Formats: sequence, C-alpha cells, structure tokens
Amino acid sequence: MQIVCKFLTDMKPTITLILDTRSTKTNGYPVKLRITFLRQQKYYPIKIDLSEEDFMLVQNPSKIPKGTDVTRKRQIKDWKLSCDAAEVKATEIINKLDYFSFRSFECKLNNKHYSTQNIYDWYTSTIEKYKANGQIGTASSYASSMHSLKDFSSKLIFRDVTVGFLQDYEKWLLAEGKSITTVGVYLRPLRAILNQAIEEGIITRENNYPFSKRKYQIPSGKNIKKALTKEEIIKIFQYKGIPGTWWEKARDVFIFSYLASGINMKDIALLKYQNIDGDFIRFSRAKTQGTNRSGTKPISINISNEIKLILNRWKGPTAKPNDYLFQVIEPDSNPLRQSVLIKQFTRMTNTYLKLICIDLEINKPVTTYFARHSFATILRRGGASTAFISESLGHSKEETTASYLDSFDDESKKEMQTLLTSFIN
Repeated sequence: MQIVCKFLTDMKPTITLILDTRSTKTNGYPVKLRITFLRQQKYYPIKIDLSEEDFMLVQNPSKIPKGTDVTRKRQIKDWKLSCDAAEVKATEIINKLDYFSFRSFECKLNNKHYSTQNIYDWYTSTIEKYKANGQIGTASSYASSMHSLKDFSSKLIFRDVTVGFLQDYEKWLLAEGKSITTVGVYLRPLRAILNQAIEEGIITRENNYPFSKRKYQIPSGKNIKKALTKEEIIKIFQYKGIPGTWWEKARDVFIFSYLASGINMKDIALLKYQNIDGDFIRFSRAKTQGTNRSGTKPISINISNEIKLILNRWKGPTAKPNDYLFQVIEPDSNPLRQSVLIKQFTRMTNTYLKLICIDLEINKPVTTYFARHSFATILRRGGASTAFISESLGHSKEETTASYLDSFDDESKKEMQTLLTSFIN
C-alpha cells in the first residue's frame, strides 16, 4: 500500500490548452485548460474566446502572415501571454500540491479557501453542485444532514468521523426524539462525502472509513408498508369527484401513478407531450438523470383507456412537444421554481387523497407514494416476477424493489393456513 501511495503521490496530471468548439461564443469559441489525471479529464475556461484561426496563430506565432498590421500582431501577442499565464498558474498550483485531486486543484485555481479536510466545506461545495444541476431535492437533503451534524459538532474533519463518533451521533439523535429512519437520512450524505474524498485521494478507505459491516452500519428503520389492497384500489377507481376540482384531480393523479408503473410526482410533473410515442409514454426518472448509474433504462408506460381519459381531462389548450402533460410546471421556470411547484402539487394531491379516503372508509394514511407501492405489491401477488417489477419501477437493483413489495395480507395467510390442513376431514 505504501508503494502504491508513493506512486500516486509522484504522479502529475497533464495540462493542455484547447479550443472548445462544442460551445460557440460571440467572439468564437472558449479557450480552456484541459487537465488529465488517471484517465479522467476536466476542462477549465480561462475567459478568452478565439476563432479557430486566431487560436492557431496564438499557438504558432511564426505563422502570422507577413504584412499583418501591428494592432493585430499585438492582439495575438496579448492572447498568447494570457494563455501562457494560465498554463503557468495551473502548473504552479499542481506542483505545490502534495497529492493532486481535481477538488484541491479547483479550490486553488478559483481562490476558494476550502479545506480538503473540513467536512462542512465538502458539504457546501456538494450542495452548490446539486443546486447548479437543478437537483434541488438532493441539495436540500445534504443541507439537512449538514445542519444536524453542525448542531452535534460545530467542527468536523475526516479523522473525527470514527465508529465512536457515529455511535454517539446516533444516540444523540435518538435522544432528541429523531427516528431511526431520520438517522439514516442524515448519515447517508456523510457516507457519500467520505466515499467522494476516497475517490479523490484525500483520505484512504483503510484508515478513514468507518462505514462497514464490521465497523458501523447506518441503521434502517422498519419499513412501513404503503400498499393498498386490491379492494381499496377499486374503491378509488370508482370514486367520482366533482369535475374540475382537486377532488377529481387527486383521484386522477393517484390512479395515473398506479397505472403508470408507480411514477412519482416529480416525474409526473415533468412529463411532456414529446414523451408520448404512439401507444406509450417513455421517460427516464428525474432521480437518475445526470448520474452514472448502471442498469438504468427508460421507462415505458402503455397508454391504457383509463390513462387516456385522465390525460384528456387535464391537458392544456395546446399539445406542443415541449408542453407539460399535467401543467404543474410553468414554461421556462428554473429548477428552484419547479421544485416549489412540484411540492405544492404533491401537498395538494395528498391533502385531497386523505379526504377521499375518509369518504371511502379506507383507514390508512394514504399519500401519492401508496400508488407506487401498490403497483409493485399487486403485480407481485398477481404472479409478476421481481425482475419485471424492478424494470417497471426503474430500479437498477432488484434488492431495491424488494422494499416495495408488501408482506402478504391476513387473508392470504388464512388461505395458506387452510392449505396446510386441507387433508383433515
């Protein structure tokens, strides 16, 4: 291990000045530094835009045509000085680093005073990244985790995160009245940050990673099953709300989710007419977009007669490819505004779902999430394979699907008990 670490410490990235022709600017294309390290590449703009001809002349001043006027020669010279300065700065930063990582390089390049060991700095930059990517929900989850950890320990560096620290933090949360589920919600972002630091070479798994079966395992709360019975689903199907009201809309959204492979509220809100492909709606889960998860596939939903009726009830005045099917989101709204609108949509749907279930005498705290669990559970009881259900839900692992599959109900257990004694007269 020491030999490997020494080898990695001695390795240096390569720096190349390139013209990024993938994105056009007013004055040409942006000039960027391309940093390559262990087969990974990242690009850093140096705030200069050049045409392909100008970039070629900056790299090869000897090819400036004879007779070129003095002003243009001076401009090319200034560009070259700026490009050379950017390369020199990058080289100096890299040479001063004890061990290269893109994160530490970026902090120095952008004059950010992030400590490579301060966990809350890692949280802050990770939250900023998710916000920039439009992943507002994930950013909020990391922010909640960070605030809770700060309440427990105002300062936190990687070597502080030990098995003892995690056990004490768990006990403190439980004493504060938090549930086991909440403990898991707060600790999973911390584990992800430690994994990221390991990938970047800031810490080692052998010396700084307390999350494992033999050390500390993040607790998982008892899975509260959220599936409805077939009889309860039929009641909601047959419910007639006042046309055009939230009573009708909440029923329709729930049934649409149930029939459409348990699609969640965010994905419903993001569906557009361009997702309709003949008799199918095809989409990728927002949760998996922008990730490198393997095994994720686009989800295909057959447009049944019931789905068609629901879409027709709530469609907008036009059906352009970029129009939203359910008109939850305003056109051209930014990710933050979209997040607010989706939360409002989900909250209103859940409010009226509970009222509907009171009318129908369904004694369960039904929310939109019940549609997803019910879809999986009723399919399983009907004989569908876990693999089929897993693909329909958009899961990359069948283990994830298992948590959606409800335990057999009491009637099923009674039937099974009868079989065990069927030979008795």
